[in-house]
Amino acid sequence: MKKTTKDDYYQSVYRVIHYIENHYADELGLDDLAKLSGFSKYHFHRIFLSITGENLNAFIRKVRLSKSTGKLANGLSVTEVAMQSGYETPASFAKAFKERFGFSPREFSKSIRNKGSKMSIEPKIVYFEPIEVLYVRKKGDYMVSAGEAWEVLMSFAYKQKIKYKKNLMGKDAQMFGIGHDCPETTPIEDLRYDACISYDDKTVKPEAEIGLKSIEGGKYLFYLHKGAYEGLKGVYSELMDYIIEHELTMADRPTFEKYLNRDPRRTKPENLKTEIYIPIEE
Repeated sequence: MKKTTKDDYYQSVYRVIHYIENHYADELGLDDLAKLSGFSKYHFHRIFLSITGENLNAFIRKVRLSKSTGKLANGLSVTEVAMQSGYETPASFAKAFKERFGFSPREFSKSIRNKGSKMSIEPKIVYFEPIEVLYVRKKGDYMVSAGEAWEVLMSFAYKQKIKYKKNLMGKDAQMFGIGHDCPETTPIEDLRYDACISYDDKTVKPEAEIGLKSIEGGKYLFYLHKGAYEGLKGVYSELMDYIIEHELTMADRPTFEKYLNRDPRRTKPENLKTEIYIPIEE
């Protein structure tokens, strides 16, 4: 009988998490998700809880509600958002939304519409080609979880170079960060951040906390931010103003950042360069 390793458990959960985030509006039954994981439903539920620290159903609900804020910002009705977010009725969606965020979907939509616009930046629209990445996910305050995720990912890259002579951090490597949740509407302990690096050597295999996925291609609102990471929050606020002012529709793909500095720790904050990509409809 094959022994199940720690890597097997992590890869099983990562596979299901990636599936949920890309099919959150579908019916996500425990039987099907357990089958995808390769474990029985009884064991998988416990494995998921052990590795992620949260209940499977709670995770699905969190993903659905997180995605719904973007749809409401796009001007969709509560009924439309409920149907597109996996809820059977607008009432059940509204109740879950208020329980999580502390205000109703309509109150959220109204606050978005009434937000003033004072734009000092000029983004542009670009097309991004899809790219396969290795990634590590951490949860919590983005200013903390990002560092934790990169520490694990860089340790993995260093191990590949020293032990297997595989250079993941060559001159062509690209580094990305994906913040899945809005800090204004998500409890700080539930914020999800993915540290990602591209890689050309497909003989490198993910292990333990290292996952494998693609950053989706398509049309994005693009802006190059120069300066400390602490300033990104204000930039995102202005980019949202720009989207509303120019009546753009956000696409149902994650927003992500591309980091242009090879080693941020050795770069002065004012010299940091971060490309921001916010997905918009074709």
